[in-house]
Amino acid sequence: MEWLTDKSRLEQSNEPNDWFLSDNELFKDEDGAIYLVPRNYKTDNYTVPDWVAWLAGNKAKWDVRPSHIHDFGCQFHQLIRITLTEQQLRQMRFLRTHHDKIICEDIPIKFLEIIPVTKWEIDCLFKRAMKATKVIPAIVYNLYRGGVFFNLGWLGNHHPFNLSKIYTKEQNNNG
Repeated sequence: MEWLTDKSRLEQSNEPNDWFLSDNELFKDEDGAIYLVPRNYKTDNYTVPDWVAWLAGNKAKWDVRPSHIHDFGCQFHQLIRITLTEQQLRQMRFLRTHHDKIICEDIPIKFLEIIPVTKWEIDCLFKRAMKATKVIPAIVYNLYRGGVFFNLGWLGNHHPFNLSKIYTKEQNNNG
């Protein structure tokens, strides 16, 4: 498991604690599946209670990419999986180095699929994604993994992700 792209630049939205990803982020899981968090996705980065942040360190201290994939899975109860391999992504120049940064160009939707995800699956993926950063200490990613168990935001009605709006800011609205 590894992050295939560098950290996205963030653009602050007009709402407090909300940020738009300026770049696509790719995470390759332990089974070889590659997941995409698309640019223009709106996130609040790590939303953890203050007491957890006090135990684990400042909320903004750690690599925020794991929070993006977790937020996406929790918001839509789905993930975007890429149907290409890492080698194919590189050969087609969707995954490449630009100005010393590993970036992911917009991948056409014909190479993407939406897959459902359970709360247990997304919470466990969150832990693996934190571990894959290689900068978040085990005590912190285990604490955060335990903390998301109590995420009540999972409950309720969640609209499906609309692939036709994948790289737009509209994707964060209801439908």
